[in-house]
Amino acid sequence: MERKIGFIGAGAMAEAIINGLICSNFIESDCIYVSDVNEVRLQYLAEKYLINTATDNTSFLDSVDVLVLAVKPQIFPNVLTKEFLTALPENRLIVSIMGSINLEQLQYGLGRQRIVRTMPNTPLAVGAGMTAITATSSVSAEDLNLVKVIFATCGEVVEVSENQMEAVTAISGCGPGYVFMMIDALADAGVMAGLSREMSIKLAAQTFYGAGKMLLNTKEHPAILRDKVTSPAGTTIAGIRTLEQCGVRSALIECVASVLERSKEIMTKK
Repeated sequence: MERKIGFIGAGAMAEAIINGLICSNFIESDCIYVSDVNEVRLQYLAEKYLINTATDNTSFLDSVDVLVLAVKPQIFPNVLTKEFLTALPENRLIVSIMGSINLEQLQYGLGRQRIVRTMPNTPLAVGAGMTAITATSSVSAEDLNLVKVIFATCGEVVEVSENQMEAVTAISGCGPGYVFMMIDALADAGVMAGLSREMSIKLAAQTFYGAGKMLLNTKEHPAILRDKVTSPAGTTIAGIRTLEQCGVRSALIECVASVLERSKEIMTKK
């Protein structure tokens, strides 16, 4: 029997997962359910993916095997109505993609134990996401494997411990933002050097994509690959010297430290 998957929240991340599930033929569209308050958004998803939609979060809770919480963290308390918690089956497998809400907080809010916490990033939308997962002790190996397969339809998946999730958020969850900023800066440099904006962005973006793919495929240390492109007294080492002088390496490390500090502040307020 084919599993049925429900989503609370119809945002970009939910759509990315839905697209991956359908395009990979993991699940039929009529086995996917989504609820949201935005009727225009629901109509768009229903027309594009032929999935089931509803404005009532409780309407499909009895029908699905897996429930994905795909709302923004600040919206989560609004989801936890008496009606929702009453309608939610006791042993339903729940998957959260909400940042900064840990397993303990999820268990407390939902009054349920069978929970998987995930941290995907936005490249899920193009099938190149990076998702980290961790789970409560009530989640079976079969459950965990199912969640891995779901997210593998739109990228790579790693399993981590709960105490590593905030570091994951700081690296891969927020990481696309850092990379987009660096691509934009390189594109500015390209324009300054006489290239068109369009050409500069393409050159920078493809370079990041290719370098990342090369690193993953070869499994070599990034310093080794850097050395292979760095000739003695050449142009690359001159550029790397400037990056070091400007503190780019230190800036990235401090960037992650700042994210971790902010994440800690957010979680303390909950």
